[in-house]
Amino acid sequence: MITTFRNIFFFAFVIIFSTCSKVGDGTDDSGGGPHVVTPNDVTAPEISIFTPTLNQVFSNGSVINITGRITDDFGLYRGTIRVVNDANGVVLVNQPYEIHGLLLYNFNINHTASVSAATDFTVTVTFEDHGSNTAIKSVKVKINP
Repeated sequence: MITTFRNIFFFAFVIIFSTCSKVGDGTDDSGGGPHVVTPNDVTAPEISIFTPTLNQVFSNGSVINITGRITDDFGLYRGTIRVVNDANGVVLVNQPYEIHGLLLYNFNINHTASVSAATDFTVTVTFEDHGSNTAIKSVKVKINP
């Protein structure tokens, strides 16, 4: 009986203290995970987009390889990589990430270009750390039919 009680207590403790909570607003909008605000983290993550390059031109049917690196001094939390059609605002890629505590993350995703007329797109990487600091980096590309 005592062993069963200890096991239940242990599991309750693990569940309560391993869920994600943002200090101050009492919400858990991340879906769980070990998110705890780091109040002494005042520096936003650094984002490098290696590819595509600014104003790079692609042909219809080409694969756009989106690569880069995100770093943070205290640890990353969550972010997204998006590809948006500049003409109409349609989001073609919306890749969410939830990465707890890593100081460095290399990303690599692909999108196959499909247009009937020359179109400009914006690739945007947005990331937040455990200090609630956010960084955003974008590059514009063009896709020709």
